[in-house]
Amino acid sequence: MNPERLTYFKGRLETERDELIRAHGLHEQDLRDSHTSEDIAGPDRASELDEAIVESHIVESQERLLEKINHALERLGEGTYGICENCDCEIAEARLEAKPSVSLCVDCQELKEAG
Repeated sequence: MNPERLTYFKGRLETERDELIRAHGLHEQDLRDSHTSEDIAGPDRASELDEAIVESHIVESQERLLEKINHALERLGEGTYGICENCDCEIAEARLEAKPSVSLCVDCQELKEAG
């Protein structure tokens, strides 16, 4: 991959990371502010608990994505970005465009998902 494309992907990853960090902070705050006190009863309590569970899943998902983005940025620094971590083949730029934080080519990702 040429240096211009690497710079482009670095910018995309950094922007995505910054936006994710902001959103992550908001969701963590929402989770802390959840009104799940024991004095709420019935459907209101169930609804509040459901909302807290959803926020918790969102926070966990954001943390996993942030790890992937940071890993991709590390790979950029090491000169291995865009190379599949499994087979060492080049990852298609269309795949990187769609998801800049990926570290596996389509074939290796499919193998991983198949078990």
